[in-house]
Amino acid sequence: MTPYRDNARLPASATEDIAYVRESFRPMQESVYPLVERGLLPLATYVLPDGTPMVPDDHAALLDDANRDPAAVSSRFRERYVAAGGAEDAVDADYRAWLTGEYGACLKQTTPEMICAKGALMDAITALLARPAPADETWCSATRQAVDSLDAIERPFANHDRERFGGPSSRERLITDTHRRFPELWHERELVS
Repeated sequence: MTPYRDNARLPASATEDIAYVRESFRPMQESVYPLVERGLLPLATYVLPDGTPMVPDDHAALLDDANRDPAAVSSRFRERYVAAGGAEDAVDADYRAWLTGEYGACLKQTTPEMICAKGALMDAITALLARPAPADETWCSATRQAVDSLDAIERPFANHDRERFGGPSSRERLITDTHRRFPELWHERELVS
């Protein structure tokens, strides 16, 4: 088994993405390959054209938090996820998603807490955008705060991620597009500052 999914491989022609990944990620340590292959640590987030699996800096941080006990990683993830406000009926799905390595593409920190925060912020922004009210200061403030909070925890994504994930990233849909649709939410704040 390889320590990555096939869709994580960047094409050699994606020079901008390759530069971004080399700058923002690090090669997976060979010592953790067995743990990745056993489904105890996440797969690589990206794979360079030369076959190098790349991971975020905190790839094995949960193993450290579990006192280097691979068997305790799953329960530690679950404990932290629920403590962060994550729903118990969602923890298994988010744990499996964490193991795919794909959270590394979108989150600056791939912790259970940030996974919960991302989900909550995405839900909040989606709900706010379903009923836009740009004349209502409460709606404006809530939308601006949620978008800015998501922006603070998300990575910029690689261009290849659009193809890899089958469409626009959460950054494109909820941050970039919201800025584009409602620029006055940020423009008005800049004028006050």
